[in-house]
Amino acid sequence: MNAVLTTFLELCNPSCTSLSSSLSEDDWNSISQLSQRHGLTPYFFYRVKSLGISLPEDINKKWLGSFLYQIAEERKARQQIKELKKVLDPAGIPMILLKGTSAMMRLYPNQGLRTFCDLDILIPADKVVDFREVISKAGYKPSVVLNSPEEEEVWKFESHLAALQKGDGIPIETHLSILAREDGHENAWNKLWKDSEETEIDGVRVNHLNKEHFIIHMLLHFVKHLRTEGNLQMKSLIDVLYAINTWEIDCDILWDQAQRWRVQNEIIPVIATMNHYWHIEIPVTDEVVSLDLSKLIFSVDDQQRIILGRIPGGFISRLVKMKELSDNASRFRYFFHIFFPCRENLYWRYGFSAKRSIRAYYLQHLSVISRRFLTGILLLISGMPKRLGFHVHNGNASSH
Repeated sequence: MNAVLTTFLELCNPSCTSLSSSLSEDDWNSISQLSQRHGLTPYFFYRVKSLGISLPEDINKKWLGSFLYQIAEERKARQQIKELKKVLDPAGIPMILLKGTSAMMRLYPNQGLRTFCDLDILIPADKVVDFREVISKAGYKPSVVLNSPEEEEVWKFESHLAALQKGDGIPIETHLSILAREDGHENAWNKLWKDSEETEIDGVRVNHLNKEHFIIHMLLHFVKHLRTEGNLQMKSLIDVLYAINTWEIDCDILWDQAQRWRVQNEIIPVIATMNHYWHIEIPVTDEVVSLDLSKLIFSVDDQQRIILGRIPGGFISRLVKMKELSDNASRFRYFFHIFFPCRENLYWRYGFSAKRSIRAYYLQHLSVISRRFLTGILLLISGMPKRLGFHVHNGNASSH
C-alpha cells in the first residue's frame, strides 16, 4: 500500500494520532482529490490541523475555504432542524434524525466536519398525510418532481418521499423505514422509537437512532450505494468510526438487532472491511470478508455500466409495483407516467425551460429511456456488469 493510500486511511481514522509517512506536494494533491471525491475535505482539514501537520499553501487555502463553508452549512442545518421541530411537534408528528444529519450533531468534535447534501428524517408511515399538510403550510415544496404521485406512493418505503425544500434551505428527505423495505417496518419503527436517544439544540430536543441502530443504518446506507451505483463515499464509514470511538457499543445487541431485521449478511462485509483497515474489533464470523482497497477508495470502475445494467430489472420492478396501488385508475396513471412523466418532472429531469412547449421533449424522453433500456439488456447479455458483492475466503477476501 503506497504512502497516499496509507495516509488517506489514517486521516479517515479519528483515533489515529500520527501519520506514518511524510508526503510530497504531489502526494497531498492526490489526497486532496480523494477528499473531494469522498466529501471529506473539511474533516481532513480539521484532522491535519489537530495533528500539527503543515499543508502546501494552495491546498491549505482550498481546505480552509471548504471547512468554513461547511460550518455555515451546519449552522443553517441546525436552525432548520429547530424550525422543523416547531412545525411538526404541534401536529403530533414525531421525527428521528438520520444519517449525516444525526452524526454531525452528536459525534463530530467540531462544527463543519461532516458534509451533507440534505437533511434525512424518519417519520411514522401513518403520519404521511398530516406531514404533507403541515410541511406545505410551512412553505416547503418538492425540490424533485417524481414521474407521478403514484410513483411516490409505491416506493415510499424502499426510498423516501419526494425531497422538499424551502427557499434556499437544505432539502429534506423524509423516510418511512431505515430498512429500505416495507416488510417489517412497523416492528422496526416501534423498536427505533422506543430506543431512540435525544440531543438538544438551543432548548429544542431532537430524537436520533440509538447507538447500535445508528451503526446498522449507516452500514446499510454504504452497502446500498455500492450495489446500486458502484459509488462509495467514506463519510458513512467515518460516522461509524466516530460512533465506535465515542460510544460504548454492545456488539451482542448490534448483531441481535441486525439478525432480527435480516440485514446481518449485508453489513458483515463492511464490518469485516473496517476491521481489516481500521481494527474496530467488532466480531464477525470466522470467514473473513473484506472490500478491496482500490474499490473502497476509488469506487467501482465504470459506474455508468453498473447503473445501465440495473435498468431492465428496475423496469420490471416498477411494473410489479403497480399491484400495490388501490385501484385501476391509479395503476393506469402510474404505468402511463413511466413512459410519459408529468411535465414538471420532464422540465426538472432535462433542465428544459418551462416557457417552451413540452411536446417535442416527450419524444426525446422516449428515445433516451429506450436507448438506456436496450443498453442495459446488452450489458446483461454480455455478462457485464457483474453483480456487486464479495468473495468470501477463510483468512483472505476481496470484492468483485
